[in-house]
Amino acid sequence: MVRRRERGATLVLAVVGMLALIAMAGLALDTAHVLLNKSRLQSALDAAALAGAKGLDLTGSTVVANADASANFGANLLPFKELKNANVTLTTQFSTTLNPFTPGGAGPYVRTSVAGFTTQMSLVQVLGINSLNVAGNAVAGPSPPLVTACNIVPLVVCSTTAAGPPLYGYSPDQVIGLNLSAGTAGTIGPGNYGLLRLGGPGGSVLSNNLAGSFSSCATLGTTVPTQPGVVVGPVADGINTRFNAYKAGLSATDYPPDVINTAAHQTSLSGTGTSVTQGGTTVTTASQLTFNYANYSALRNAGTYDTQPLPGGTAAFDRRVAAVALGDCTGLANGAGTIGINGFACMFLLQQLGNGANANTIYAQVIKGCSANGQIGPGPTVLGPHKIELYKSAGSADS
Repeated sequence: MVRRRERGATLVLAVVGMLALIAMAGLALDTAHVLLNKSRLQSALDAAALAGAKGLDLTGSTVVANADASANFGANLLPFKELKNANVTLTTQFSTTLNPFTPGGAGPYVRTSVAGFTTQMSLVQVLGINSLNVAGNAVAGPSPPLVTACNIVPLVVCSTTAAGPPLYGYSPDQVIGLNLSAGTAGTIGPGNYGLLRLGGPGGSVLSNNLAGSFSSCATLGTTVPTQPGVVVGPVADGINTRFNAYKAGLSATDYPPDVINTAAHQTSLSGTGTSVTQGGTTVTTASQLTFNYANYSALRNAGTYDTQPLPGGTAAFDRRVAAVALGDCTGLANGAGTIGINGFACMFLLQQLGNGANANTIYAQVIKGCSANGQIGPGPTVLGPHKIELYKSAGSADS
């Protein structure tokens, strides 16, 4: 009798042991399954937040940003059958501040989130755990200012070094008529610009660079070579592609125009430096213009385009917005040389370059920020070129 009772106890212990082994194995397998789904879901959320923030940065439209985030999220779930078939609902929110992230604003910060995706358990069901909920979120928005900027327009805007960063004497919404520096002037200052020899010499290279082909980088505190000679034609040819005007072998296939480009959506300015006139009246700030970046943004946000955007059309967003280098042009004259890069600024091109006296004058409005590629610097987002990046979601361990 004693032996029979011992055999019964041994059987119970064996069953308990087997259940424990199954539970341990199940815990390992199901935990790995949950973590895999979590990783896949988080990657999709990160990509969606970046796509939404990029769409918002380009178009200024939360509707476009929402659509871009949703499309990108869905595309990233396609390879994973379990996630794709789970009917996961993406929530996209916008905030004017990063921390705290306050939903309900118009950006520039974008948060994508999924409240929950149910992952079914397998072996750990012996412990009464049938499923686990997987959630996540991601936040993206503009970076701090760039210290190395790429895909810049290959010209340097003459600035006042003593005025200091970030814009070295310029201010947001200022209207300027930038005149090409030439001749043998001893001092060339604000209101002038110099051309950078980036990617090679010659007018053809310059016009293509100004049209948008240059993709190399410039870094604060370094020097870059200037383009010798007065090359008025190539300057106009390159910049005017952004206004749907093509010459010298340049084409919309290679260099699409801005989505808003017609004469009705340009200014008619004359003069140089800060002595810019419109209809005989001096203008200094964008609010005095018949058409400015705020008007442009309103049309762009409403989808009121002169030329339809790619891929269905032939135009691109923000082609009239340019990231430019700022430098000290003292002593810059007509001839080869170098110039130091002090900073970067963002400019909205107000009108295409004309003929005669205005053939080399670039009329622009200084704007607060623009998208570019490159290496970011320390500190919060301020004026100047930036790129879109992911941020830690405050109060969340998900991103």
